[in-house]
Amino acid sequence: MIASRPIDIGGRFVGVAVSHHAGWRFRAVDPVVDDLDGATFPSLGEAARVAKLVLSRTQDWPRAGQVLAAE
Repeated sequence: MIASRPIDIGGRFVGVAVSHHAGWRFRAVDPVVDDLDGATFPSLGEAARVAKLVLSRTQDWPRAGQVLAAE
């Protein structure tokens, strides 16, 4: 059975992780994380961690004073 989980970083929906024989495959929804589309990760946590890193490198994230919640 195929499972999927949304990847939400600080309230921003960035993609979906879909179960895969090697772990989880990331499907980007937000253009900021397009480079991760199709990447596989061993766990949901790792997919979210990497998406968070990519998102944090954009100029507008995090916004001034915003604290990112632990995933």
